Amino acid sequence: MNELADIKTYLLTGSAVFLSITIFFCLLRAALGPRFTDRITAANIIGTKVIVLIAVMALIIGEGYLVDICLIYAVISFLSVVVLARSVLEHKEEDKNA
Repeated sequence: MNELADIKTYLLTGSAVFLSITIFFCLLRAALGPRFTDRITAANIIGTKVIVLIAVMALIIGEGYLVDICLIYAVISFLSVVVLARSVLEHKEEDKNA
């Protein structure tokens, strides 16, 4: 039984490392993206991966309150992407009308 717990810990730790590396690459895309839509998409993907990373860490350390933090972070991430997209659309409409 102890070997199974060790395998679970190694698998979860490996997935956390993999998610951290992919978050870094998404951060590069957000910084270097040629279009604004690339940047918004990268920011949305970063938010999703951070939510999954927090959930994996909750499994690793066995703390249930981290799942609540995941839910709060999901709502904040969603609202931030919606606000950014809406402000960009309003800015583009002002440029068309001018």
